[in-house]
Amino acid sequence: MAVGLFAVLFCFVAAAISATHETSACSRRDSVAAARFAVHVINAQRLHGFKFKLVELVSSKYQKDLWGVCYIALKVKLLQTKCHFTNPKSHERCDLFRPDERGAAATCDVKLYVMGRVGTVTRYNCVTKPEPSNKVLAQICPGCPTLSPLDDPTALKAAREATLRFNRDGKRRNYFALMEVAQVLTGYIVHTGTITWLQLVLVETMCLREDGLRNRNVNCAPRCPDKATYYYCLTDYDEVKEVLGDLDCDSYSKNPRPTAPDAWEPTCQLFNQSPKASACKAQLNDPNPDKSVHHICPFPLK
Repeated sequence: MAVGLFAVLFCFVAAAISATHETSACSRRDSVAAARFAVHVINAQRLHGFKFKLVELVSSKYQKDLWGVCYIALKVKLLQTKCHFTNPKSHERCDLFRPDERGAAATCDVKLYVMGRVGTVTRYNCVTKPEPSNKVLAQICPGCPTLSPLDDPTALKAAREATLRFNRDGKRRNYFALMEVAQVLTGYIVHTGTITWLQLVLVETMCLREDGLRNRNVNCAPRCPDKATYYYCLTDYDEVKEVLGDLDCDSYSKNPRPTAPDAWEPTCQLFNQSPKASACKAQLNDPNPDKSVHHICPFPLK
């Protein structure tokens, strides 16, 4: 199973990425190009959370064998961008989170090789942590919101309510499902109380509105990434009044002309419900990963 999955991922890297991001290596100068290439690979294989951007090449080692193949080992630091992985925008054009917006940083060990002018990433392993942490931020900005777990019960309740409200709007052809909660912040406002701010992603499902409300939670499989429309939404929740705030959503699609579902459309699965999600959690370096961020899954998944 591990060999088969690695072969699929290997082919994906070679076909979908290497062809468009060529790199030469075996010199310090070209290690920077190799690091940028590695970030393209990491972002292309993201199945949850945000895209990352390269901010530092910490170290690099390279060695060429007798056949001219260059093997490279990198350590890189990445910072989380504001682009969800479903966003078609290149990570290089995405803005970084400000410290008070509570992004994350990842330190990654990457192994790749270059044959001719084509690079292939064979393995990467990242430690992903909030930056700054809640403890550090409390010292420099005591009143700033703190990061809360992505499975925080209040946040999940608010996300489900936001999804229902979104679907009550009759402007869209299909129902949308909650794909994931992307970020949760909690803060206290004087005269108001505790507020939860959350960012969530909705994905278009196969269920049509014309089929009726009775089907909104039954067999509503998400459309596949090459066909689905996504909505990235911001909202807040007043924990004292138990009231959901306004929804501010942006839509996008990987397909510039989203198509209507048909009887022969394949069925896709959300990452957090897949075996890959379990494999990701099992391979994280930190035995107690912070539940307030989406960690970068190790590659290859076994």
